[in-house]
Amino acid sequence: MTEIDVRQLPPGERHDRIRDEFAELPPGETLTIVNDHEPTPLYHEMAAEVPAFDADGYAVEREEASRFVAEFPKVEPESGAETVRITDLDREPHAAAFPGREPKTARLSLDAGQSVPEHTHPDRTVLFHALSGAFEVRLDGEAHAIDAGEIVRFDGETAVEPTATADATALVVLAPKSGE
Repeated sequence: MTEIDVRQLPPGERHDRIRDEFAELPPGETLTIVNDHEPTPLYHEMAAEVPAFDADGYAVEREEASRFVAEFPKVEPESGAETVRITDLDREPHAAAFPGREPKTARLSLDAGQSVPEHTHPDRTVLFHALSGAFEVRLDGEAHAIDAGEIVRFDGETAVEPTATADATALVVLAPKSGE
């Protein structure tokens, strides 16, 4: 097991350092991060962009006021056909449909009024498909009403902040950008 304590690093350097350490980790191993806050933004970033990150195996524990220990497991990407039922995915609010596979595909379930903090998905094209309920999806601060059955597509460089305006579920696909 590899452990890194990033509390002494400047905040702007932490994610790059963690990504580098994770990239060096062999599949089946876990990267343990010691941080001064719960690494929720990093979790969302890794879940959306790193195919080998096992988002379902992620765990975090607050040991003291400024010490959070998070486990980031790495998996071997699988091959072959896979089938999942959206209703069987139980991790909240995000559940990876195919952990470790591209394109990253996740089910997002939010209760009315619940939101995901503003974030980006660099080097991705994002498809946000509202399966049920309704969302307000803010893209670079501009609000878009997305109802069940509607799909919004946007560049991952765009800052996104989804908020459920009713209990809602979406399928989110984060596809790597092609080398245009």
